[in-house]
Amino acid sequence: MSRRAAREDLFKIIFEAEMKEEPATKICPDYLTREEDKKINQNEKEFIEQYVKGIEEHKDEILNLINSKMEGWSYDRIGIVEKALLKTAVYELMFEKTPKEVVINEVVELAKKYGDTKSYEFLNGVLAKVL
Repeated sequence: MSRRAAREDLFKIIFEAEMKEEPATKICPDYLTREEDKKINQNEKEFIEQYVKGIEEHKDEILNLINSKMEGWSYDRIGIVEKALLKTAVYELMFEKTPKEVVINEVVELAKKYGDTKSYEFLNGVLAKVL
């Protein structure tokens, strides 16, 4: 498994938390147990757990920033895929030292895989404003 795959698992956890309207910190242990056959190694597990914890700890800051950068939209009006991807990307851009290009590229690729046909363009635009 790679960091890219770990980011995809992180997205799935945040997506599930959004769907169930529960904290991601509650979803994460169950998700990791369900996905044991994927051979998530210790580094990837720590990455996922650290980011889930960080997203929950900084939830209000992340949501405020997202809302302030979406013109003509509100967080409540966007799809769950876009919500989950924005949360993960904004957290990583604000609180981690990952190169910005890597974060945006990974989010765009996940949006192409899981979102609507225009999701990646929307996310790219919001993240450009965040930067």
